[in-house]
Amino acid sequence: MYQTINEDIAVAGIYTSRAFIPKKFKWNGQVFFIQEITLISDIKDGSIKKRLYSVLSGANLYRIEFNRDSENWKILEVWCE
Repeated sequence: MYQTINEDIAVAGIYTSRAFIPKKFKWNGQVFFIQEITLISDIKDGSIKKRLYSVLSGANLYRIEFNRDSENWKILEVWCE
């Protein structure tokens, strides 16, 4: 099941000709390297555009969000067994 986090994070990545690809994020003073992006989804929260990513780092799955209007990143959830 997912554990809700909903905290601000810092994200680093690369721009390709098509999109931004997150490569790592910093949360709680720890850096998490992203091995795989399993899902990318664009959504609207009212009039706010957001991009959701499900990413694997180590043995854990995280859901992170980019607010396209404010350009802020959040970690929304982590999968817990």
